[in-house]
Amino acid sequence: MNDLFLLAINLTRRCNLNCSHCYLDAETLQHGTEGELTTQEVKQLLDEVAGRSTDTMVVLTGGEPLIRKDLEQLVQHGTQRGLSIVIGTNGVLLTEKRVLSLKAAGAMGAGISVDSLDPTIHDQFRGCSGSWEKTLAGMDACRKHELPFQVHFSITKGNAAELEGMIDFTLSVGAHLLNIFFLICTGRGEKMSDITPEQYEIALTRIIEAQQKHPELMIRARCAPHYKRIAYQNDPNSSVTRAEGYEGGGCIAGTHYCRITPEGAVTACPYIPDEEGSIRQQPFLEIWDHAPTFEQLRNPTLGGKCGQCEYQILCGGCRARPKALGDDLMDTDPWCSYHPQGNTIIQPLADTPQGEIHWTPEAQQRLTRVPGFLRKMVKKRAEKHVAEQKQTTVTSEVLTELSSKRFGSNMPKRPHSPPAKEIHLVWTTEAQQRLEDTPHFLREGVRAVAEDVAHTEGRLEVNIQLLDRLENEDESGRKLNWSTEAEQLLEAFLAERQPQVVLFVKPTLESAAEREAKRRSAITVEAVDMQSIIDTQLAGVEWDADALQRVEGSPEFNRAGIKKAAEFNARREGLARITSEDLTRFRNRAMMKAVRRLRGFGMDELNFDAYEVAKQKVPRLKDNPQAEKRFSEIRSHVEQHQGEEGEGLGVLDRELLDQMRAELKKPHTNRNKS
Repeated sequence: MNDLFLLAINLTRRCNLNCSHCYLDAETLQHGTEGELTTQEVKQLLDEVAGRSTDTMVVLTGGEPLIRKDLEQLVQHGTQRGLSIVIGTNGVLLTEKRVLSLKAAGAMGAGISVDSLDPTIHDQFRGCSGSWEKTLAGMDACRKHELPFQVHFSITKGNAAELEGMIDFTLSVGAHLLNIFFLICTGRGEKMSDITPEQYEIALTRIIEAQQKHPELMIRARCAPHYKRIAYQNDPNSSVTRAEGYEGGGCIAGTHYCRITPEGAVTACPYIPDEEGSIRQQPFLEIWDHAPTFEQLRNPTLGGKCGQCEYQILCGGCRARPKALGDDLMDTDPWCSYHPQGNTIIQPLADTPQGEIHWTPEAQQRLTRVPGFLRKMVKKRAEKHVAEQKQTTVTSEVLTELSSKRFGSNMPKRPHSPPAKEIHLVWTTEAQQRLEDTPHFLREGVRAVAEDVAHTEGRLEVNIQLLDRLENEDESGRKLNWSTEAEQLLEAFLAERQPQVVLFVKPTLESAAEREAKRRSAITVEAVDMQSIIDTQLAGVEWDADALQRVEGSPEFNRAGIKKAAEFNARREGLARITSEDLTRFRNRAMMKAVRRLRGFGMDELNFDAYEVAKQKVPRLKDNPQAEKRFSEIRSHVEQHQGEEGEGLGVLDRELLDQMRAELKKPHTNRNKS
């Protein structure tokens, strides 16, 4: 009996678009066809699947599944029975209301199709003007309401050159995964021209290189079993061939995956049209266990060069392509350009001798939250890793380490698994408005880079000054010579940072180090300058939680300044940690310094006339719109936080206010004696 990891249910042939490459040859109908599975029939199918195992992931697709008004019912029904339910959609109908209803029903996520980065080309593929913008709006809705989504990109001759751009796009829109599908000429796509085997090989190689370059994004080639062969040639220990490999290797059609047509027929995959039976005539699991084509796929006798190839288990070729071109399921995959070398057959996920491996309860609990179709692979990979480290126990920390290496922060989870807590920095109003003005498909990329840079630089918020610097960073450059030692220290510090963070942080560190060199009247940046910046500006001061909470609760207009000033004072005093008491002391000292400045202007009352007096005394405040704006923000904030009788500054404690007033009331003749 083969485990069913993945089940695709084509709920309908109806579609709101008219895609030129649709394998289902979907129809743009407003009403369901007579043979379409009913709500009750789909629910009974889900019951049957869950009755054997809840480890199966179910994809509800079409046509366009969002056209079915019972979609949320079906999602909820499957989820309540413990199944992982995802939606395959063109995204056009993913309004905020629909995203919220799907999420409430328990949907695990959505796969959204994009055919080109050019809206015109995408719309041509989809047969509908304006579909590009609506699809991106659907992604925005998913991201806003935290419904995970992945991008689906089908490669053809017309869009193959956009592969690398699509990877950048997927990162920028905040998707969890990029699935790259390779067209099999069936359905409406039968008349479309394939890419050549050479182009196919090049594309797969680029995908593997892109995955190595972007470990934060899962990038997968679908309907392309040769992907594992190329990955193995590149690195036999590749996670693609081992940690990500299904135990049977190659394509899982008919072995761990099948699909249901809108009328209830069961096929190995959408591209192998042979119907193995109908769920209306016999139990689904009976078909799954005994279908002749499935038996052939589970115990293949490959012909042609596939049967002579050392990668016949790890890869096995696509069985749908020879079926489509010559009606022989087991024949040579016509897209493969590899020539067998006569070597020993390579086995995926080969077991390695190891002692007994134990799992902590916490690690076992985490493993249950991994979808079933990945669980066995994750378990084997974790135990192999522990054995290689000469340890005997898989802990929660081991799983965290492996998942961060393999999946970034996007490790797949079962429905209702506790989401990983995302830590986002505060954005000032101006910075947030700048972000909102950014094209939506770039917005998440800008947010991620800005927050990564801010975190690296120890900032508490993202403000407009940081965004301005990031936008104009290419204008910066070194002005001084750098010693080899300083250069090595800088590169060592940046080595663990993400490339996009290094792009922006490096110029800032260079500028700061050069200022440090100039401070000692040097014309060359030495290691001592770079070390000083690392020690004083990027490290060495930690915050107690209550102190940091106080800063985070301060007004936006001075939040960043408070944090920066506090850290400066802490370094000057040699403090390793800032407590709430330290923060109060720094604040009081700063306020008393400001009061003495007011006395220097001849003032003896604590009121807002100080700004008008200061404008006459301080040249840089004259005709300064930014200063006017900042003063207006301060005044507005203070007026909203006045004391109970409308007097004083409610933002400060009474004792400090009394000290400030007493200082202002001192006779001016005595101020130089204090």
